[in-house]
Amino acid sequence: MTSFVDELKKQHDDFLKAEAKSFAKAQAKKQSAFMNSQKRQAKARRTENSPLRNEDFYYTDAPKYAQQYYGEVYHETTRHDNDWN
Repeated sequence: MTSFVDELKKQHDDFLKAEAKSFAKAQAKKQSAFMNSQKRQAKARRTENSPLRNEDFYYTDAPKYAQQYYGEVYHETTRHDNDWN
């Protein structure tokens, strides 16, 4: 009977080792894939054509921007501005 129990314990230990190895392999694979994606993103070149680096990305003429995008609302809120002077 003790040999059966010893054999069962041995099989259980072997199973746990195998599970730990497969888990470690899966984690290493996942980590490797993540790091490779990080490398690819780091290599992505940001050129001068990027909208974030373009000087024309934002308006430098605020009244023109307001007139274009807000129109009548802009006019109604600013038409009395000079009456205070």
